[in-house]
Parts: sequence; C-alpha cells; structure tokens
Amino acid sequence: MGLKKTGNTRLMGGVALWVLAFNCGAAAQDAVADAAPATPVAGQDQPVSQLQQIVVSAGVPKVAIDTPQAVTVLDQEAIDDLQPRSIGDVFQEIPGVTPIGSNSILGESINIRGIGEALSGDETRIIMQVDGVNKFFEQYRMGSFFSDPELYKQIEVLRGPASSTLYGAGAMGGVITFTTKDASDFLDPGDLIGGRLKTSWDSNGNGWLGSAIVAAEPVKNLELLGALNYRQSQDITDGQGNEVPDTDFSSINGLIKARYTFGENEDQSVFASYQNWSSDEDDQNYDQIAWGPDFGDVDRTVTDQTAIVGYANGFSGNDLLDVKAQFSWSDTRVEQKNQDQICAQYAPAPAPPTCYYPFGFNSEYSYETWQGKADNVATFQLGEDWMAYVTTGIDGQYQERRNPRDFGTYVRSGSGSHPEGETVNVGGYAQAELVWNDRITLIPGMRIDYSNVSVGSYVDGSGNTINLNEEKSAVGYSPKLAAMIKMSEWLGVFGSVAHTERLPSLDEVFSNYVVNDLDKELSNNFEAGVTFSFDDLIMGGDAFRLKGTAFRNNVTNYYASYWNGSTVVTEIIPKARYEGLELEASYWTDSIYGSLGASLIRGNNVSTGGYMNAVPADSAFLKIGYVYRPWNLDFGWKGDFYAAQDRVGADEQETAGYVLHNLYAAWKPTDGFMADSEVRFNVDNVFDKSYRNHLSEDEGAGRSFKLSFAKKF
Repeated sequence: MGLKKTGNTRLMGGVALWVLAFNCGAAAQDAVADAAPATPVAGQDQPVSQLQQIVVSAGVPKVAIDTPQAVTVLDQEAIDDLQPRSIGDVFQEIPGVTPIGSNSILGESINIRGIGEALSGDETRIIMQVDGVNKFFEQYRMGSFFSDPELYKQIEVLRGPASSTLYGAGAMGGVITFTTKDASDFLDPGDLIGGRLKTSWDSNGNGWLGSAIVAAEPVKNLELLGALNYRQSQDITDGQGNEVPDTDFSSINGLIKARYTFGENEDQSVFASYQNWSSDEDDQNYDQIAWGPDFGDVDRTVTDQTAIVGYANGFSGNDLLDVKAQFSWSDTRVEQKNQDQICAQYAPAPAPPTCYYPFGFNSEYSYETWQGKADNVATFQLGEDWMAYVTTGIDGQYQERRNPRDFGTYVRSGSGSHPEGETVNVGGYAQAELVWNDRITLIPGMRIDYSNVSVGSYVDGSGNTINLNEEKSAVGYSPKLAAMIKMSEWLGVFGSVAHTERLPSLDEVFSNYVVNDLDKELSNNFEAGVTFSFDDLIMGGDAFRLKGTAFRNNVTNYYASYWNGSTVVTEIIPKARYEGLELEASYWTDSIYGSLGASLIRGNNVSTGGYMNAVPADSAFLKIGYVYRPWNLDFGWKGDFYAAQDRVGADEQETAGYVLHNLYAAWKPTDGFMADSEVRFNVDNVFDKSYRNHLSEDEGAGRSFKLSFAKKF
C-alpha cells in the first residue's frame, strides 16, 4: 500500500502503541501486548471484544476489563461496523449512553446514566473532548455537539463522576473522548504516501457520504494528513413511512494534521491540527429538538472549528518525566437569518394580530474558547512487585459566549435565559496508579477547580444599555479512590468512591441578568463490579469476557432546567439519586462471536419521592456474528431491546417498549484487484418497526439499507 521510500524502514505503530510510547513507558507497552485476544477476527488486528480494547483516557493505558471504572472503547472497526449517519449513532452499543433530542444532526445531545436533558444547561455534567479539547454548545433548542463520525478512529466513554479527576469538576454523567485519525493509520512502513477513498449510501433519506484521506511522510519522521468529507441526506422516514421533519441536511468537514518526531531517541514530537465542520441550510425549523411551531423557520449556518498545537517529550531513560502539553482554540457558532415573525391574536377581532421576532430578524450564538493543558506521567519502581504511575497536570480555559440579536433598531445582547458573558476555568489534578504484581490496582486521585463567570454591560429587550458588571467565583473539589483486585486468573472485583462538585454555569448564575446566589451541585458516587475472563472455555482458542457494574449517584442541589411553556426555568432539586446496573459481555471463537450489553437506570427525586426527568428506558442489545475466513467475510445479526418506560417525571410522557432487528455484513478482500478494499452492507430496523426512543422528541428511523465501499491506496 502506497509508494515505498528507500532507506526508511522505520516501523510506524498504530494508535495504541503510539500513545504508549509517548505517554506511559515500557511497562504500559507490556500491558498492550498482554491485551491481544486469543483469536482475532479476520481482517482485524484489534480484539473482537470491546472489553479487550486499550483505554487511554483513564490515566495509564490499560485493558478495558481491567479498568476499575465503567468504560467502553470504540475503535475504528467498531465505528465502521455501525455505518453511523450522525454522532448519536455511534453510541448504539454502549450501555448507559443514550442520544437525546431528535434525529436532526443539529438537535443531538447525550445522556449518560440519566444525566443530560435536551432543554437543560448540562455544561460540565458530561464532558466531551476532541483530541483533548473541550467541546460544548448550548442554545436550548439545538444540540450540544456538531461533528461527523467519519473524522474519528477511536471513541472512549468513561461513565460516572470518577472521570472528573482528570477532566474537570462536575462530570457527574461522565466523559466522552474523540480521537481523530492520524497519518500513521494509512501508511505502511516505508510508505511515502497513502490514504483512503470511501463512499456510502443510506436508503432512508437517500443519504450519501464521500470521503477522501491523504497521508504522507515526505521526509523521515514528518507525518502529514489531510481529510475531506461531504455528507448529505433528505428527510428520513419513520416505521410508518412518514417523513421526520427537518432531518435533511448537508455538511462538509475537513481535518489536517502534522506531526514531527525528533530527538536522539525519537522521543520528542511537535504536532498541530485543524478541523472544521459546517452545515448551511435554509428554511429550517428554529426548534431542532421538538419541532415546535412557536419559533418559526430560519436560515441557519452552523460552523464548528478546532485548532491545536502541542509538544510531547517522553524523556527516554528518565522514568520521572513523560510530558505532553498543548494549546487549542475552539469556536462553535450558529448564525441565523431571516427569522420568521410570530403572530398572535392578543385582542378580539377585528383587531390585527400582534407580530414580532422572538429572537430578532438575525441572531448568532457563539462559544469561542482558548484552552491550555499540560501533564506528566512519572513511573516509580516501588519494589520487586510494586509499580506506581503518577499523573499530574494543569489545565485552563477562557470562554466568550456571545448572542447578538438584531431587532432592526437595536442589537440586543442575548436574553434572560442565554446571557452573554465570559467564563474562566483553571484546574489542577494528581492521580496515582499503584499496581502490585498485576493483581491489585489502587487509584487515588484529587482535582481542584476554580471557576469565574462574569457579565459586563448588555442591551436589554428595550434597547437600553445596562452596566451590570458582575462576576461570581467558586472552587470545586473532585477526590476519588478506585480499586481493582484480580482474585484469580478468571475473577476480578472492583469498586470506587468518587465525589465531584459542579460549579454553576454562566446562564445559571445570571439567569434574567440577575445575580443568583446558587450553591454548587454535589455528587457522591459509589460503584462496585465484577469481571470474568475465561479462555478455552468450551473449545480450544475461544474466549469469554464479562464486566458488570452497579452504581449509586447521590446528587445534592441538582439544577433541573425545562421549558414551562413560555420560558426556560430552573428548578433546584435538593436531593436526587441515580442508580443502576450495566453489563457488557462477549464470546468469540475462530469463527463465531457474540456480544451483549444491557443497562438498567433509576432516577428518583428523593426530596419529593417522584421520578427524575430524562431517565432512559431499560435496554439491552445482543449481537451474534460469523466470520468465514476463506473469503474474509464477516456477517451477523443484532437485536436492540427496549422496555416500556412508565417511571417518568412530571414533564414527561410514558413510552412503549420495542425491539429492533438489524443485519450486517463486511467483506475485506486480502488479494487480487480488490485487496485493501472494504465493502459493508447493513440493514437497520429490518421489519420497519414504528417506535420512539424515550429520550427522543420524534419518531425513530424506519428500515434503512446501508452500503459502503472503501479503498486504501
């Protein structure tokens, strides 16, 4: 694959080995080698089981099943298997994680373990990062994350507040990290240039994707990558053949990356990247979540940009230093033009109706953020059987939130529910991972965060300039203790205790431009679980893995924001509780494999005895597949099972249970003119079932035939 470059036979590892080489040292590399499965799937070097994937976002890289936290890793193969239309589609096989909002790519947000609401201010409750850069957007009638799954090669989901130690106070739901593709993913040893072309088609909505990636190493140790993707779709239809409104879209996104490795032992590198996602659509419903007619239509342009520069130094020969630092800029911007007037009859006929622009004729929502972070991993040999890995770091960000609204004679600065202002966050953290004889792992950690939110002058709804000039600061603490004990070669137990404090966001502190004296949200989370690992269980070469997790998350001063019919209001719930069970299991042989995932979540308003909003229905999936090795053909069936949800909050409706059947096949020829190609065919919702996910405001997609073809060069 690619054009060979003479005199350069340096081996370029995949993502797991790259991360280990620059972040953790030789001891962690041994852990990767041990993670290889008994039998890989044809055409794959990665394990079949997601429980055998390497986790790189929870500290020192480790195997998922041996991580004392509920964590799921999707590698490139798992992402491609799903043939996702949008970011929300990639979470189909992750217990406890549910896309919320709508089927519109502009209306998607995420719920983890019942945390996350479509019309709520969930900033920091779920932290989402792209290559280490925090991404967040809030408009209340829009989604919170805009991107395309084709950009990414790995997605990790760390469930629960224990993730706050490394990522930020307040991550009560958890953390989702996205890792973009690298040049090394498309270059064989000695290649000068390589890449991949891909196209896909989706019958539901007649959607298609065109993707081109070019990777190069023009000189030794300089890796370059350029990627361009275009995706479009018409409105999709539900199981009854009805169009789901405003699910049509077109988007274009690109990624460029560069990395130069240098030093006597090639243990240093500088890197830079830039990515851009954009969508430009006319006559869209302003409300992308519930399709409410009260806000009219709008011409809307959405742009998301991320730029990163950084430096890494493994300090070969020095176990105490392994440093990585980066600085980034992120900008998420929604521009809206030609907003419809809303007309209402406030006086008896024949008086004319009163017409007005609720958000101005033109408006813009923007989150522009500058971030910096640096961390170090120190390795200590404490004894013959004890190792310690200590991660320390600091990060900070400055964010400007703007929302100018043009009413013709004046420009208003935001609104009462979405004030303009600035946020400054600075955090420091330390986490130790103590490992004894690869049998016992103890992970204590502590994080301290400082947050300052401020509002200067603003223009109110009458065009008057008000000099508020107020600010509010707070400090949050996130300690944790986690442990994993391998009782035997096949049995492990784990548990954790984690506390985190979510600091009030700008719109909560300055709702209606009044300084609200809000207490911090406090979360105390307890988890316990068990793992089973069997090789040669039924026949030689087979393997079985299982990980079960029970959790209880007690939250004090929970801010529940919702639409009361005329405005967004925030109710403070003194005591809330989330608890549940999660299960992940897999079994594979040389040709037959299967996986299972399930989650059961309960959310209770302890103060009133009622139920919390936005708690997903009990769900499970079962996947059974077969690999025909002579043809390198992988095919199978997956069933999605959802229970009825009648444990609903005061602002919700009950939903019925349903079952979806899905088929898939993948062919990866290894020789002939089709070598280095990949053909995938999926049928989602085979029986065209009509259904509604409990956390979605619209009907689910009906039957869809998906076909994709990719070719490496």
